[in-house]
Amino acid sequence: MSIEGKRKLIFIPYAEIVNAESGVNISAKSARKEIYLKNCCVSLVSAKAYNDCEVALVTNIDVPEQYKKVLEDNGVLILKCEFDQFLFSLNYKWNLAFYKLCALYHISREYEYDFYSYLDADVYIKASFNDIWEECSNNILLYDICHGLQVRDYRVFLDEVRAFNGYSLITHFGGEFFAANREQALAFSDRCLEIHKEMIQKDFLTTKGDEFILSIAAFDMKQQVKNAGAYIYRYWTDINFRLVSTNYMYNPVVILHVPNEKERGLLEIYDKYIRINKIPETEKVYNMLRIKRQPMIDVFKKKIIGMMKK
Repeated sequence: MSIEGKRKLIFIPYAEIVNAESGVNISAKSARKEIYLKNCCVSLVSAKAYNDCEVALVTNIDVPEQYKKVLEDNGVLILKCEFDQFLFSLNYKWNLAFYKLCALYHISREYEYDFYSYLDADVYIKASFNDIWEECSNNILLYDICHGLQVRDYRVFLDEVRAFNGYSLITHFGGEFFAANREQALAFSDRCLEIHKEMIQKDFLTTKGDEFILSIAAFDMKQQVKNAGAYIYRYWTDINFRLVSTNYMYNPVVILHVPNEKERGLLEIYDKYIRINKIPETEKVYNMLRIKRQPMIDVFKKKIIGMMKK
């Protein structure tokens, strides 16, 4: 399938449910909406800056005017999508994460694009998706987070999968990235919905959120799935846990996923650049997101924390 002349959509899903738990990914719960919408603006505007395709925020809310203006001024669409699939109880801490699968299900059926890609809000796009779209002529792209059995989280994930359906040693794919052509997006979201219905029937909950369903669906469709690690990487930039790679610059990825920067680097990029419709120099992005090096203030804080523990 040639990608020339094909319609492509990059989107970020963001949802709210009244009285629902909001997950465990940010510390400032009271400011969740502002933090996530600023992150969405950074991710979507950066995607639009480097891609000649349609880019959209997919949401079930009315976007506040200040963020709506930033998005519209930069050519980003706002698509409404109800959160009516992949639902769990309000007190389940991961319930909002499943909106990504709901958005994929609806958008791939209601908007006729040839290729679709969805992303988490805490990413920065620094290059074109053209190679990603070409891959999607044949493959569903998902991000293998590369956890082995030496990683406790992977063992917990495997235990949950075995308890659910008996599968063993399947790959744990991250929920931050999905890309596929329309036919595969439809088939994949159908399989995800079947898995969700089975979870409801069995009254089964996972500690891994949407990644649980995503990974099982990927295993069931493994001949069509390819690792997206050449195009996206998850950089951990916390003071006490730093896991980065030089692939931001060498054999460079397209998408920087920075979970620890939701409340720091991505907000700095929004305040200094995106809010006034500017795109920062890529080198500055690496520094603001703490990828290129750990700031001296972080090194100092780490030493202080270490001394206090002695």
